[in-house]
Amino acid sequence: MRREQPRTRALSSEQGQAIVFVALMLVILIAVVGIVVDVGMAFRTQRQLQAAADAAALAGAQKLPDPTAAAATARSFGTGTGGNNQIDNVSVNEGVSTACVTTIPGCRPVNTVSVSENATIPTFFSKIVGFNAFTVKVKATACSPCGSKPVDIMLVLDRTGSMCQDSAGRSDPSCTDLNNAKAGIKTFLSYFDPAQAHVGLAVLPPATSVSAKCTQPQSTNYNSTTAAYLLVPLSNDFRNTDGTLNTSSNLVSTVNCLQGNGTTSYANAIEAAQAELAAHGRTSVPHVIVFFSDGAANTGPSYYASTSPYRAKPCHQGVTSAGNAKATGTIVYSIGYALDDDTGGCKNANGSVESPAITVYDALQGIASTPDKFLVKPNPGELQTIYTAIAEDISAGSSSLIG
Repeated sequence: MRREQPRTRALSSEQGQAIVFVALMLVILIAVVGIVVDVGMAFRTQRQLQAAADAAALAGAQKLPDPTAAAATARSFGTGTGGNNQIDNVSVNEGVSTACVTTIPGCRPVNTVSVSENATIPTFFSKIVGFNAFTVKVKATACSPCGSKPVDIMLVLDRTGSMCQDSAGRSDPSCTDLNNAKAGIKTFLSYFDPAQAHVGLAVLPPATSVSAKCTQPQSTNYNSTTAAYLLVPLSNDFRNTDGTLNTSSNLVSTVNCLQGNGTTSYANAIEAAQAELAAHGRTSVPHVIVFFSDGAANTGPSYYASTSPYRAKPCHQGVTSAGNAKATGTIVYSIGYALDDDTGGCKNANGSVESPAITVYDALQGIASTPDKFLVKPNPGELQTIYTAIAEDISAGSSSLIG
């Protein structure tokens, strides 16, 4: 009779295999959990580094266009030694640089700050599978000024006949000076973000009506109480989402179609600009007037009495009208263009010198809020730099992340 063999040895072998399998699975499970933990820590550190880089770049941009001050401030908000955003137990290699980005108008000498943070993050559990550390890299770039500051701006453009003359007073059919001014205004507009800045346009001489804004103005338009100084109310559709100007917008198309002619009277155009800011400007943002002229005021509306300062002292009245705007808190910039070509000076509507006497330089400087906000270009030429300088000044202290 055949005897049955005991199964003890077989069961013992199977149990041993199961223990090895379970042990192996535990090792794998621990490794997986460990990697998840280590990766999670790496992601958390990456977020901390990105936040630090963003803060450092924005803080540094506040000091532009001074590259030295911008870099020092960025480092003080970074993760390096002495920085406000150091991360414990993480080795970080920080880089700070400044540059001129030509796609952002204006650069004197730099307009961006970039901050890079490269960190080596040691692992704990992932060492089991051979990962001793993770490397994390982040970067942030901020610009300033870059048109990101909320502001309401009224442009006032002198489009008188002298804007279509050369420096000797001869007719210039191509209207070189007027086209230079238009180019300056468009450069200015390209600087601002329409989501933040609202911009309008007033002119002198005025148009007979808004619908006639593209026709050649006449000096007699000053004498109409219904003449249109305000051609474009405050608007924010002047730029496309890709940064190019919206040539079909009311503002840009009006700038492009303006013609030059007539004599000069400052006051009513300044008052129209201030009235638009008062009526439709936002209460929580700065109000700004940017006034441009190439010569002295020399006339005034005939519906005023001959003794009215609007007619008897048109340069002085321009200063007064600007003063009234400034008293409300409006910031006024004035641009004097080719002023040395104006040999007539400030005269009243009858052609006599204003009393007390005032020069065109004094008048335009008096229109500005402060002497540093009076920008003068004595000789005819491009106005891009002046309008860019004003755009930079308006946006000073603002910064925005661009990368």
